[in-house]
Amino acid sequence: MTQALPFLCAAGNVEVPAYLVLSQRAYIVTAPGNEGWYAEKDGLRFQAESLVELLGLVSMYEARGPNWAALDEEVDEFLAKYGH
Repeated sequence: MTQALPFLCAAGNVEVPAYLVLSQRAYIVTAPGNEGWYAEKDGLRFQAESLVELLGLVSMYEARGPNWAALDEEVDEFLAKYGH
């Protein structure tokens, strides 16, 4: 019998796990008023509308560092591949 591949989708049931990952990575997570969510650590501050988006931003920064923005060549490659 073949085992089904895991499938996750951005929905309500992944918000708490996203928060738990951020907490495990030692980020201070807050939700002041209606401003969305914030994560702070070591002088870095991230803001997003959902915890999943927040985890995505933090993960992108952790993977790409302070030069997180895409280079022109990377944008061109993306557009050539996906046409958006």
